[in-house]
Amino acid sequence: MIADGLPLILLTLAAALHATWNALVKRADSSDPLFVWVTSALGAPVFCALLAWWVLLGGGLGSNWWAALVSTVLHTIYALVLQRAYRAADLSVVYPASRGLAPILVTVAAVALGAAQPNVAVWVALPIVLVGVVLTSDLHPMRTGRGIGVRYGLLIAGCTAAYTLWDSYAARILAVDAVPYVAVSSLAQVLLLTFAMGRRVREMPNAVRREWKTALPITVLAPLSYGLVFVAMRYAPPEMVATTRNLNIVFGVLVGVALLRERPSRRAWLGTAVIIAGALVASI
Repeated sequence: MIADGLPLILLTLAAALHATWNALVKRADSSDPLFVWVTSALGAPVFCALLAWWVLLGGGLGSNWWAALVSTVLHTIYALVLQRAYRAADLSVVYPASRGLAPILVTVAAVALGAAQPNVAVWVALPIVLVGVVLTSDLHPMRTGRGIGVRYGLLIAGCTAAYTLWDSYAARILAVDAVPYVAVSSLAQVLLLTFAMGRRVREMPNAVRREWKTALPITVLAPLSYGLVFVAMRYAPPEMVATTRNLNIVFGVLVGVALLRERPSRRAWLGTAVIIAGALVASI
């Protein structure tokens, strides 16, 4: 019975952490890729130690260590797009749209690739979640400024679907271990971003001194939240994980109120309730 409810417990905790670090990215109000590098670089010593500890215990990287490098590319693209989105639009628009549309894309892709045959609960949950996304986003034909947030939300949802499908494949089919997978992926992201910065490498020391207080909570919460999701993927199919992760939106609304002083409308609160219902249906 505990194992049956474990994915929902892990995903609920991950949702709270995910919404929190997204709000912190929004509050940082930076579109500079160097900020993403700082959040990655601050965690490098920890991941080096974690990886060394894992190897010394005899765990090794496994024959499928390369899968973490694919995850690195997908997560890096996601992080860069996410940062730009929050610079251009409100959290209350981008976050519900991105988190709500992602499971729909995951389910469609999984079925199209023949990787999954979702049960009835997931098919029932998807339209419920979609209605909740529309309500929570508080879209209105007269509010054209919110359209860019929805467009960014769709783009982020595509990135989320891509890394969700790949990481689920790595967890369930390749059977990689969570510790080396997350550690290698995180360290590789630092190297990838360092290479991508080119001549801006000389700016990195100053960027760390300037941004470390803002970046440190994101450095801790981002990998921790996804580490919990990765463990949950061992016990649940990707479409169920993606749909249940819509609980992120609930916490996103709450964190937006607490940290960003946003004031969701009654329609947005109704949408949040609908999303909760959809996530619970998907977990049946």
